[in-house]
Amino acid sequence: MSHRQTQQHEPREWDVRTGDGQVRAMSPVPRETWARVLAADPGAMAFHLPEWVDCLCAVGGWQDVGRLYRTGEGRELVLPMVCRPARPHPLAVRASFPPGWGTGGILAPGGVRPHEVELVLADLAADQALRTSVRPSFRAAHAWPSPAPGFVSVPRTVHVLDLDGGMDAIWSQRWPKNTRRNMRTAERRAEKAGLIVETGSSPELVEDFYDLYLRWLDRRARERHLPPAVARSRGKRAEPLAKFHAIAAALPGTCRILVATVEGRPVAATIVLLRGDVCVYWRGYSDKQTANPLRANQLLQLRSIEQACDLGCRYYEMGESGGVASLKESKTRLGGEERPLTEYRLERVPLTRLQSRMDDIRGAVKHRFSEWGRVGG
Repeated sequence: MSHRQTQQHEPREWDVRTGDGQVRAMSPVPRETWARVLAADPGAMAFHLPEWVDCLCAVGGWQDVGRLYRTGEGRELVLPMVCRPARPHPLAVRASFPPGWGTGGILAPGGVRPHEVELVLADLAADQALRTSVRPSFRAAHAWPSPAPGFVSVPRTVHVLDLDGGMDAIWSQRWPKNTRRNMRTAERRAEKAGLIVETGSSPELVEDFYDLYLRWLDRRARERHLPPAVARSRGKRAEPLAKFHAIAAALPGTCRILVATVEGRPVAATIVLLRGDVCVYWRGYSDKQTANPLRANQLLQLRSIEQACDLGCRYYEMGESGGVASLKESKTRLGGEERPLTEYRLERVPLTRLQSRMDDIRGAVKHRFSEWGRVGG
């Protein structure tokens, strides 16, 4: 996918006045500058690649509105960001990045500094839009203020496994006894069952992964007593097949799909994203009935972590758990430590507060129905 295919607005430049002098800003970001700053930021992740934004725009229907800032100190800052196109400016929705597309934030040589974060947030606040959201990665969280004046702060947490010292240190220092036992059991059962793990980014592996995703949707529909067709339709809109084909094709060395098969049938699949010293566990699905007895999910985690160590990664980022206790527990068993970060939202209408209120109402309704069910039973 060429970046020329990415929707972009007309280039523009403007001045950002700060207490430290004048800062020159421009959008979109020239690709050569983006690449230079990306290479100089030790905390840059796969999500910050220009090719990632290309996929986001091509598949998600967004527009590249990333910003470049040149400070009086001679530093260059890059904020990868996208916007919904064809909307009047007061209704613009901008994100770095939208849900389902990872973390964004500011790139800078050596990592962004707190006063640089402040100047970028001030510039975003001066530009009227319905909503602007920025969710930096755990690597840069220390430089971001909490709270930020004028912004709604949404606390988030990711789990991160420290890979320092490689697999020897992980086995001996970071995995509890139960995890070590489960990993050894997974290897024994895989060998006995003839389970094979294939790694790559081919279209065939994308299709295997997506087939497991659809089967996962079907199982969730049965558990929640929803029509399978409705669940599949919603799931395909949220996670279209084209999204994974685009990322695998655009980032063959970064996107790695691991598929576990038994007698040629996929039973579990994982997608990890490797860039710099961070490996991100991005997606994972399985055929529960077959995968669980074989511990196929644990085996894929083991193989993913082993590959990350072999490639010299320093961190294995497992993402957010979305309040699901079982996910949080499984990441903790894998040695993941909680790393807090904050999402920053600038809103002209209190959308976050309204959404929170709606979530409370839905929760209360569900609780009331469950109470009625117990009384009626």
